[in-house]
Amino acid sequence: MDAESLHTVPHLLLERLDVGWTFILLLMRHVTFLMLVPGIGGGLSGVALRYPAAIVFTFAAFRMEGVVPVPADMFTMGLQLFAEMILGAVIGMIPILIVSGAQTAGHVASGTMGLNGAQLIDPTTQASLPDLARIYSDIAILIFLLVGGHHVAVYQLAGLESTIRPGSFILSAQGMSTLIDQSAAIFHIGVMIAAPVIVALLLTNFVLAVISKAVPTVNIFIISFPLTVAVGLGISVVALPEVGHYLARQFTRLEPLFSAVVS
Repeated sequence: MDAESLHTVPHLLLERLDVGWTFILLLMRHVTFLMLVPGIGGGLSGVALRYPAAIVFTFAAFRMEGVVPVPADMFTMGLQLFAEMILGAVIGMIPILIVSGAQTAGHVASGTMGLNGAQLIDPTTQASLPDLARIYSDIAILIFLLVGGHHVAVYQLAGLESTIRPGSFILSAQGMSTLIDQSAAIFHIGVMIAAPVIVALLLTNFVLAVISKAVPTVNIFIISFPLTVAVGLGISVVALPEVGHYLARQFTRLEPLFSAVVS
């Protein structure tokens, strides 16, 4: 949509109800998306940015050839609004599932190290998370923004590649299958990220068990906890570059995932 056409949109919203209704549908789509997308979705901290951004994105995605008529009954209007909410939620949910995989890795690694007692409050979800889970989550969000995943998501949401008629989105069987597969990938991502810590601590516990058998006078319970934490945190730091590369590969797969959902 060019700059000259943008200036005519406010007048059209007042003069034509179908244009206004289409604008409301697109606005609902983008508001729902911005409530879930990693980085600014969730919590109250991003409200000042989220809703003005939704209006800007709606203006950018608006096209006169995509105008839909105002439904004759309230039920159809509700269905169209719900369809737009589902579209925005699905596009915002896919990157959230990858971030959830990173959080799962932090939970697994923290549990293996015995750090589940140390909890932080995540300001975006208001949930209690282990320190390592919060760190992995923040790293995943940063990588999502650095690789331009939010650009891909907004591009797909606006329907710039293939026109998504406002109010007509239906989650297909292929899209549902994609969401289910991506939900299952949470555990795969979590285990892959936490694998170095799990293997290192397994070997550490094996060595401690051998020491306790060979030298019974050693109080293994006193040295096991600080050693386990030190080894786990050390391996986590060493593995961070590979974790970053792995998460970047996951986020570069977003475009075909979005295409499968909206097709």
